[in-house]
Amino acid sequence: MSLLVFMVLSSFCVMFLNKKDQIVAMINCFGIWSAFSLTYWGGSGVSWESLSELFCVDIYSSSLISLTLWVCGISILVSSAMLNLRGVFNVFWVLVTLLCFMLVQCFMVNTLAMFYVLFESTLVPMISIIGIWGGQFERVPSIQYIAAYTVGGSFPLLLIFTSMEVHAGSSFMWFISVKTNFNWLFWLACFLGFLIKLPAFPFHTWLPKAHVQAPVGGSVILAGILLKLGGYGITRVMMLFSYTLESFGIFVIALSLYGSVYGAVMCIRQSDVKKLIAFSSVSHMAFPVIGLFSCTEVGLVGAYIMLVSHGFISSGLFVLCGISSELVHSRKIKAMNESVRAIPSLGFFWLVMIMANLGVPPCPVIISEVLSVVSAVALWPWIFIPLALYLVLSGAYSFSLYCQLTSSKSKNKTEVLFGEVMLKDMKALYFLLYPLAEVLFKWDLWAMV
Repeated sequence: MSLLVFMVLSSFCVMFLNKKDQIVAMINCFGIWSAFSLTYWGGSGVSWESLSELFCVDIYSSSLISLTLWVCGISILVSSAMLNLRGVFNVFWVLVTLLCFMLVQCFMVNTLAMFYVLFESTLVPMISIIGIWGGQFERVPSIQYIAAYTVGGSFPLLLIFTSMEVHAGSSFMWFISVKTNFNWLFWLACFLGFLIKLPAFPFHTWLPKAHVQAPVGGSVILAGILLKLGGYGITRVMMLFSYTLESFGIFVIALSLYGSVYGAVMCIRQSDVKKLIAFSSVSHMAFPVIGLFSCTEVGLVGAYIMLVSHGFISSGLFVLCGISSELVHSRKIKAMNESVRAIPSLGFFWLVMIMANLGVPPCPVIISEVLSVVSAVALWPWIFIPLALYLVLSGAYSFSLYCQLTSSKSKNKTEVLFGEVMLKDMKALYFLLYPLAEVLFKWDLWAMV
């Protein structure tokens, strides 16, 4: 509760500064809020702490709160240099701060009803960011996709918590209920909205459209935080209704296995870097689904390692994409080749982020993939085959992307506009690499014992 009051008061004080100082002040505020959120981190386990009548936190929610504050600050930092945001940038940071405030509350609330309201409310600032600063004329259809998928998919959840409020008198979601045998329709109603938000195959089609149209700051928040709402929601519903491994979960795991391979194949076929990163997110989000629905402690730890580390890695990839595309005014791989060759440090950062996304040791993604594979193989040993195919395909598109970005053979010379993006704007990448190292050394934080 004190974090929310601190956020409101400091944001109010920033409003009285001049426009130039507001940007620096808000970036510093997000850094301070991120440090303050670490006070909510407790020991590993499923124990929770009540902050007030409305808010509770445990290690799962507090880690995502810190991720939210950190990534939102990075979004403002990297967007402050983008040409298409200059002039009305103050409106942008206000929307980002509002979205961050909603997300922090979403990870804190202790009732399913409030969680649903905040879960849907996060659409409004995100849609506003895409609608105002979207890069192309197709931003309206992308907004329609996001709204239709998210609201339509989570509507059955509205019916469930309404029934809980009417019949049980409360939708408090921090108590573990007695195991009850529910049918497929009930589990589908519970998990559909969250599977769409992740997104899990085959509900992923809105994500590439949204990423292509969103500005860089919007893509950073969308990939870094909003997708994680799905994994967090699945965790809470599983705990609330004492979900154990059932045929519904096995079906979802099978779809996720196919989706991971499908996403890797689509990455190989892309020429637009933003779409490639979006499909790689679809491919990576299969691992949290597999880990959570395996109903094992190993799978749970692997799922949260992927959720947190992917939040930093995907944000870094979109930051790099934004910097490279601003230099050549194109998101095509062949055009970005000129910007990467002109600025060698960009090539180094692309290598680091692609390796982190691929899961090259010691990046924490490899820990998540190994734990998810272990939890999946425990269900059925032959699951290893599609997972091995995914690893081969992910290596293929990662290697192909880096080779195309750094290749020296180019027939058409593209003008590189050095004056439009300053190299100091890449400091956002340093701030994203440090938390990854923390995840690497604290990977057992989400264990239950």
